[in-house]
Amino acid sequence: MSFIKTKGFVIQSIAYRDSNRLLKLLTPEHGLITCSAQGAKSKKSTLRIASNPFVFAEYELFYYRERYRVQAASIIDAYLPLMEDIKRLTCVSHLAELVLDVLHDNCKGKTSYLFWAYASYKITTDPDPILMTNLAQLKYLSEQGFAPWIENCLICGKEFSDQGARFYFSKCGAICEQDSCRKNIGPSSIIDLSLSALVTLMFLIHNPYEKCFNLQLSSRVRQEIINFSERYLTFVMEKSYQKLNIIKSLEDFERGNIK
Repeated sequence: MSFIKTKGFVIQSIAYRDSNRLLKLLTPEHGLITCSAQGAKSKKSTLRIASNPFVFAEYELFYYRERYRVQAASIIDAYLPLMEDIKRLTCVSHLAELVLDVLHDNCKGKTSYLFWAYASYKITTDPDPILMTNLAQLKYLSEQGFAPWIENCLICGKEFSDQGARFYFSKCGAICEQDSCRKNIGPSSIIDLSLSALVTLMFLIHNPYEKCFNLQLSSRVRQEIINFSERYLTFVMEKSYQKLNIIKSLEDFERGNIK
């Protein structure tokens, strides 16, 4: 039995029973923890705002028999702009789904707290939340041990020419344009990457958050990175994530492409 004070992001908030909520809190010291917030759905509850999705607050927790209960909370940032922008809210919800999936079997998840702090802030404030989301998921997968091999040719080890490379998902790596390197790969889903896209990916993988979320990309390279990020996420997680499709549907509607 103990009392704990910790900062945390609400990655998920689930209503249960009449007025309670279960919170998935991402914390710096304890990783991802599940907490009960009793009475948090009540309009008069002091925990009402602190139990909302994606809120950042300092929580006072009661811990007993491997269970956490929220006793009190002090809001640091309610991330209110998210609730006013469906695209940004969808992007953060998508990223939260990924984080929960990654931490399902390892709740400590190295770097997850710091990653979420940077990524959620950039998605909330950057003019291009779609790009930020795709950069964020590639960075997170790489830090969790799923970095794609794009340093040099996976077969011959040579640096890539101006022609770029072809990424083979079955090998989780990029291979140069030489026929001798490509002929014995076997069946694989592939995607072509320009040299600029490869350089961008290397920069993303090897640099800290404050640099990798401030990339300035041409429209062509931006689209390459987004296309690769979407396919790589599905490949690594063996799951089709659907939330970002909502944004594509909205964009189609805005362009008048919905029949």
